Amino acid sequence: MLFRPNEITQTRLGLVVPKRTVNKAVSRNRIKRIVRESFRLNANPLSGFDIIFMTRHHIDQCDKKILRKGIDESWKKLLSFR
Repeated sequence: MLFRPNEITQTRLGLVVPKRTVNKAVSRNRIKRIVRESFRLNANPLSGFDIIFMTRHHIDQCDKKILRKGIDESWKKLLSFR
């Protein structure tokens, strides 16, 4: 995850889920859907950041609960940099 403070109060999210790391489109869309939902629920405390969420190899093999837990921990780490 890359992030940078921005000049506006709105938080922006960019998702990078390349075909190289996740082969199937269904898996890429599932990952993006999970990240967007987690971002939507945590967007208020994350205000004022531009965030780029990049995936790594084998992320498509994680189940939804583990993936969601890891994403939520990433948001908490991001908040610690304030």
